Amino acid sequence: MSRNGKRILQALSVTLFAMTLNVITPASAQTARTDTEQTAPMQMVVNIEGVDGEILTNVHQLLSIYQYHQQQAPGVSRIRFLHRRAEREIGSALAPFGYYQFDLTSSLQEQEQQWVAQYQITLNQRIPVGNIDVRILGPGANDPLFNNLIQQLPLSTGTPLRHQDYEDAKNQIRRIASEHGYYQARYDTNELRVNLDDYQAHIVLHLQTGERYRYGRVQISEGHLDEDVMQRFVAFREGDFIDSTELLELQLGLSDSDYFSRVEVQPLWNEATEQNRVPVRIDYEPNKRTYYQFGLGYGTDTGPRASFEQNRRWVNSRGHRLNGQIQASENRSSVGAGYIIPGEKPQTDQYVIRTLWTDENTDNAEFERLSFGLSWQRQLDRSQRIFAIDWQDERDSLDGIIRKTQYLIPSAQWTRTHTDNRLDVDEGFRTSLTLRGATEAILSDSDFLQLLVSAKWVTTFHEHTRLLLRSELGTSATSDFDQVPTSLRFYAGGDRSVRGYAYRAIGPRNDLNEVEGGRHLVVASAEIDYEFRPKWRLAAFIDAGNAFNDISDSMKVGVGFGVRWQTPIGPIRFDLASGLDDPGDSLRLHLVIGPDL
Repeated sequence: MSRNGKRILQALSVTLFAMTLNVITPASAQTARTDTEQTAPMQMVVNIEGVDGEILTNVHQLLSIYQYHQQQAPGVSRIRFLHRRAEREIGSALAPFGYYQFDLTSSLQEQEQQWVAQYQITLNQRIPVGNIDVRILGPGANDPLFNNLIQQLPLSTGTPLRHQDYEDAKNQIRRIASEHGYYQARYDTNELRVNLDDYQAHIVLHLQTGERYRYGRVQISEGHLDEDVMQRFVAFREGDFIDSTELLELQLGLSDSDYFSRVEVQPLWNEATEQNRVPVRIDYEPNKRTYYQFGLGYGTDTGPRASFEQNRRWVNSRGHRLNGQIQASENRSSVGAGYIIPGEKPQTDQYVIRTLWTDENTDNAEFERLSFGLSWQRQLDRSQRIFAIDWQDERDSLDGIIRKTQYLIPSAQWTRTHTDNRLDVDEGFRTSLTLRGATEAILSDSDFLQLLVSAKWVTTFHEHTRLLLRSELGTSATSDFDQVPTSLRFYAGGDRSVRGYAYRAIGPRNDLNEVEGGRHLVVASAEIDYEFRPKWRLAAFIDAGNAFNDISDSMKVGVGFGVRWQTPIGPIRFDLASGLDDPGDSLRLHLVIGPDL
């Protein structure tokens, strides 16, 4: 080949190589871009239709693929594996609700950088409960306790099955047995047998009770109270059948007594005797013996006020207590002391010896009173009963005349309170009835008999809206009302009575235009408040009432609005009210701190 031919061949080779590069390089770049696009993160979306509520929640919990919902999707093989498991997992999620038959339509697709798993569930008939075989075996087989319990179980033939009903019944039988002294009760058989052929669920519960245990001796650790005082807290006796409710009540009664900082009540099962008697051990640590309370406050009825209280949790080993308190405000001051003796049931009963000196000086009343009294009180879960007798010596001023009276007053009071939350009430009520009187024949200046009834009701009738109703009725029977002292007469007006009027401003007046109090009392109130933000409420109200001697006297009405701020000590209520009748104020502020009931 000539030199020119070689040069031409070399030039063609270089040109061909360059053309090859131009073809290969774009293809390679395109391939690289495609690989990059395919490895970009993809999202997982799981859609479930056909069920809702607690069934849907259970499906979410048991469906493995749902853990990636709205998350980065796993690898393709993992996604397909989880999708294949979905039908079995959905079946496991539906079974506890009795749905052993269902239809499922499912799909798995790749769409716009997403994997979308779709499950359409169609529920068929729930499996019904078939045979129910509940047996109590052993020493407790004839105990009426179990007969009544079996009749109340949440299971009945023919009703749709819920696994939770079966579990509740099984646990309820076992729990009741244990609570009533069958400490060794165990199930010989506890089965839920699902038969898909006849499509019924059969229940078998066979409980072997074992022996029923009784209380043995109550062992009390040594401490600051005599053992016989501690024994009075114990409601059961040695030899009674064990009841865990009684043990819990004993623990709560001791804890609530305020004698102890820590209390433990334990049955000693490992020390049970051959006669199946179980000792009960009470261990405790004493509370701090004395505590003090100081308080500062303000109320529109009282003005600025301060208080001091000292409480001796126990004076002696008999569990006697002593308390004293001093209260002072702009128009009312008092000093008092009480000596408390626990009763036969210390957790509920007590005797109180008390004395109280009170001095009140307002625009509408002025008196000074010294009293001594003895009372028996019983405090139950929702109610309190007090029977008392008080001697009082009172000096008051009416018509410019200073009077001095003495009375021996027996009284009875009954109060019942029920509330869902003592400091922030949504539903609740409080009722009270007081009856008191005196006779001139026994250390009293005149005869009288009084009845006072009060009630308050709170209900929530919308998610954030409450209705509060309040009423108070009082009446006096006496042949000489002029002799009834100021502190025993009825008045209306003030923060907790008829708003828009000053404290005790409503009542019959004398020739000096002083409110001298009435024989009878009627007060009623209606209020609506709305929670516009957490712990804050707006309120509107109307109050009406009067203290009177003549039933024909008209009611005094007050209207207004206010704000309530919920605090750890109860609501603080700011009210602006207008009294529509004489002697009402055109605008009056009322400030009250404390629970609604």
